[in-house]
Amino acid sequence: MDANQDKPEESFPTQPEPGRRCRDMVAVAMRAYMELLQRAAVGGKVPVEQVVRIGNAVMAAGGPLAAYYAQTEAKCDAVFALGTAERKRLDVLGRLIVQPFAHLLDDPDSGIDRPHLPQFFSAIRMVCGDEEHAQLKARCAVIAEDHRTPQGLIDWEAFYRDPDAQQVLEQVQVSVARSFKRFEARKDWFMIVMNSVPQSVSLSSNAFVPKKPEDKVVVTEFTAASMCTLFDALLASVRPDAFDKARRAVFVARWGSDPDKVFGPLFTELAALSRRAKG
Repeated sequence: MDANQDKPEESFPTQPEPGRRCRDMVAVAMRAYMELLQRAAVGGKVPVEQVVRIGNAVMAAGGPLAAYYAQTEAKCDAVFALGTAERKRLDVLGRLIVQPFAHLLDDPDSGIDRPHLPQFFSAIRMVCGDEEHAQLKARCAVIAEDHRTPQGLIDWEAFYRDPDAQQVLEQVQVSVARSFKRFEARKDWFMIVMNSVPQSVSLSSNAFVPKKPEDKVVVTEFTAASMCTLFDALLASVRPDAFDKARRAVFVARWGSDPDKVFGPLFTELAALSRRAKG
């Protein structure tokens, strides 16, 4: 075997590509292998038996090469774990709607727990209506795909900042505000939904199975104060002081009404509810 054959290229494209991590790992091992072959070469040639012996030695190598393998394996495990979690995150619209108050889910004093989310999503679907909700979900799925990384994951921060995603969130916020025009009746309905605990799991549009006792989650009571906290965070980006002149003009053109008229009554009702909850 001629040890002076052309080496593979020493560099890779700067843009990540599928299999890049595995390619990098193989490249390190191959370079070590070729260096050993060059050292063993006599007159530019290495006996086949020695080629096999050196190859076996590289595959069984300890020391720095073994440490590199372990480090790469740990990184791959992390990427695979992220990918598994990512595939479970199918409700992209849900992630978008929750993002404004996601920080409250880890605050034990907020009154908003993660087990409340399924009921919140149900309430949002009913507020928007099935047809609009399905359209918004489809739009979010397309937007999310625009922010999928070469590793197959979604860059969620870029997704949240996307103007199209922000418009979807605004549409949900407008639907909520319009739905709560009859505030007291809608508030009572919302509280009932948020405090209900489903006892069955849907298999299809007309098939349900009861939950097992161990799968039933004990949900903290969702109070009026919890509702005020959630809505204040959900609607923070559409408060009157959040609009400059240009954004206000776009909003009026899109919705046919000034943001103060759309959201003002709801903010007034929430403020009054908050005072009652504290008093």
